[in-house]
Amino acid sequence: MLATALALASALTVATLTPTPARADSGNTLNVAGTSDVSDSNLFAAVLKPGFEAAYPQYTVTYQGSATQVAIDNAKTGQFGALIVHAASLENQFVADGYSVEPYGRAIFWGDFVLLGPASDPAGVMSGGAVDADPVDAFQKLAAAGQAGRAHLIARETGSGTDVASHAIWAATSGVSTCAVSAANGGGTKPSTSTGDCPSTAANPSWYITTGAKQAANIEYADTCSPSSGANDCYVFTDRGTYQYLASTNAVHNLQVVVRGSSNLLVNSFHAYAINPAAITGTTPAINQNEAQAFLNWITSPAAQKLIGNYLDSTNDAPFLPDAAPRLSANALPASVKAGKPITVSGSLKNVVPGTPALAGQKVSLRSVPAGEPSAAPITVATGTTDASGHIAISYTPTASANYSLATGTITQIENAALDPAFGDLLQPTSLTLTAGATTGGTVTVEGKVKLDKAKVKNHRLVLKGSIAPRAGLGATAVLYASHPGHRLKVVKTKKLGVGASTFHLKAKLKKGTWRYHVVYLNGQGSTSDKTANKKVTVR
Repeated sequence: MLATALALASALTVATLTPTPARADSGNTLNVAGTSDVSDSNLFAAVLKPGFEAAYPQYTVTYQGSATQVAIDNAKTGQFGALIVHAASLENQFVADGYSVEPYGRAIFWGDFVLLGPASDPAGVMSGGAVDADPVDAFQKLAAAGQAGRAHLIARETGSGTDVASHAIWAATSGVSTCAVSAANGGGTKPSTSTGDCPSTAANPSWYITTGAKQAANIEYADTCSPSSGANDCYVFTDRGTYQYLASTNAVHNLQVVVRGSSNLLVNSFHAYAINPAAITGTTPAINQNEAQAFLNWITSPAAQKLIGNYLDSTNDAPFLPDAAPRLSANALPASVKAGKPITVSGSLKNVVPGTPALAGQKVSLRSVPAGEPSAAPITVATGTTDASGHIAISYTPTASANYSLATGTITQIENAALDPAFGDLLQPTSLTLTAGATTGGTVTVEGKVKLDKAKVKNHRLVLKGSIAPRAGLGATAVLYASHPGHRLKVVKTKKLGVGASTFHLKAKLKKGTWRYHVVYLNGQGSTSDKTANKKVTVR
């Protein structure tokens, strides 16, 4: 019965809302405080813990899941080394108070919030039977149905990131009686019989049931909801990851997703922080900073991001999507380019999280690796800066055949300037191997060019001067081929060229007679070879 479930929930409320320090970091143990989404979805137990401990077998990591505000308060006790939360309007205050080692939290993954309800959908929140509905419209319909006695909403109201997200949606509704949530508690509004600032004690309308429970328990209460009418008419706003895990274990039976969509109000972004021991007051912090840093480095690594993205992805609908690094895209480069001619890389740099601002003013490097040397370290050959839309254009004149890539450094990005203080995050370096011709990672071949500028005969010697492009690389040579008319040209002189040379000077002693000749420029893998047109000369 609903009354029984709510009685149990109220008994848990005090424990849920009160910071409860876990065993302090000690030895090689790292304690992480965080949102219950990460623990209740089983992401920590199934992916984060085994993945981190496999990568760093010298460390053990534990996780205490709770509401985001409680997790933040726990982190301030000095008993936790790291924090994972998902409420920008609470995280910004945590950072402003100096509790983060880094200037902002690291983006680690994102997902979405969903509204769950019975298949009968008594509130009619699905737009024309479609799940992709406007959450603001859905909340307005839910409130109206609640007032009419046709629906209930089971809410946590624990200071969770889910609460903060729902309060933002309620703030966008009209025709609903709400009170204002303080900025210290994340802002927004929530349904209330009282107007103005929200009172210290709940003033909930009868249809708005608060449990004070964690994410999974709150969903389960809604799933077993049985109001006086006898028909399940309960809805719950939650993160999709926890619901998807509970559904996969048959822990919920009566709920389904009734609202899910592309609205930015449903975006659920998670960030990780290493706790700054210098900010802890009133106690001696027990924080393993090395372990905390290792955990942040691991969770934002490509290997960990892949593990996270694969979790609960059996239907190609993963609830947690990697977002530690932005995404680079770019046009294909030509398979070859004439010496002295530029190539242009046009592309974009984007944050993968919907609704985030453009990555403007960010430095992007064009890097090259010499052709035929795949193990060589990339060298930056040119840089560019993204424009207001995150687009980038870099022009570069190749000096040798090479393979190319784009790369960024760590990016500090303000994601919500409207908050006070502004909310930002850290994005990890990213790179993109460029396509040349039709081959990803293919070589842009520089077409060599040799030009004969001067030829004369002196003392039975043919003296030649000319120019080459691109400049000579290691092992480059200029080769004179010559023969009498009617005979096959053969090598009569080879001259090694100094690295960086742009000209050649050849001298070859020839016997009397008429000769045909040409000069070949060989630059190894630096460029294709080229030869001059055949010429004739008479030696007297």
